[in-house]
Amino acid sequence: MKKISWLVALVLFVAVVAAASHAAELKTVKTVIPRGSTFVLSYFGARDAGIFRKHGINIEVDARPFAGFMAGLPSRQVLVGTYAGLNAIEQMSEGKDMVVIGGGLTNMQDVWVRKDSPIKRMTDLKGKKFGIWSRGAGAARSLQVLVMDAFKLDLNKDTEIIEVAAPALMALLDKGEVDAMFNLSSLSIAAASQPDKYRMLFSPDDYWKEKTGEPLVWSAPTIAWKDWVDEDRERAKNVVAALHESFQWLRQNSDKAIEKYGKLAGVQNAAEAATLKKMLKEGGIFLDRWDPKVVDAQWKFLDLAKQAGIIKAVPAKDKYALVLH
Repeated sequence: MKKISWLVALVLFVAVVAAASHAAELKTVKTVIPRGSTFVLSYFGARDAGIFRKHGINIEVDARPFAGFMAGLPSRQVLVGTYAGLNAIEQMSEGKDMVVIGGGLTNMQDVWVRKDSPIKRMTDLKGKKFGIWSRGAGAARSLQVLVMDAFKLDLNKDTEIIEVAAPALMALLDKGEVDAMFNLSSLSIAAASQPDKYRMLFSPDDYWKEKTGEPLVWSAPTIAWKDWVDEDRERAKNVVAALHESFQWLRQNSDKAIEKYGKLAGVQNAAEAATLKKMLKEGGIFLDRWDPKVVDAQWKFLDLAKQAGIIKAVPAKDKYALVLH
């Protein structure tokens, strides 16, 4: 009995030492995400499932209101994260040494009208009230570029933009106080889950896939400060691999993530959960690749953004788009 007890104690000791050694090998990475977004599900759900630890990363995630999220990366409160793409591009042009290193949230937010609206195409929005949750959001600014490219419609000049908080925006659409809305990812999903009430007018992601064969990721690609990448390139590569796998994990495990984090992610009911699950299963919402073909499609968009006057300059692709191997 003494011998057995000794062996059990030894096994437990070795296990504890091994676990402690593994924990010491993990590299802590802090990041911020916006509340009410599908990132809540991918980050927290995959973290709990051990995806980040599998890649040697101890991820610390701060889910903030949108304004706080937007402030996190530029102020170096965090040094890497899925962040509003065009805002990052502008800051690169202004001298901030940031780089794009991976995929992220596609421009999956769509333009919605009420089902009974007389508006049938984007050009019908001329002179109408167009609701948006944030003019500065990456998805919103990307939308301006694509609407200009597809319809020669300047949302800033040709529509009356109403900027209000995301939940209030949906209420304004319901009351008819805006003619169309472009909302947060969770509320775009909410609209998609109610086809008897809302009708999609335009899908930026579908438009870009038809044009280039690739999704558009400027809603929130993975952005990092270059000195953070240079400090430990292996860590940066592992963070990207973990994020890409987290998106893949969510495609198969949305039920589990929604059960635990649905409220924080803005998922309100079973219909929204089912719509989100369907979109994920069909390969939507996230871009989980970052390779030269994807990069070329994203930089083609930046050229259009410059032509439309949304950004002042296009940063050099070979310097600011890193494919980590």
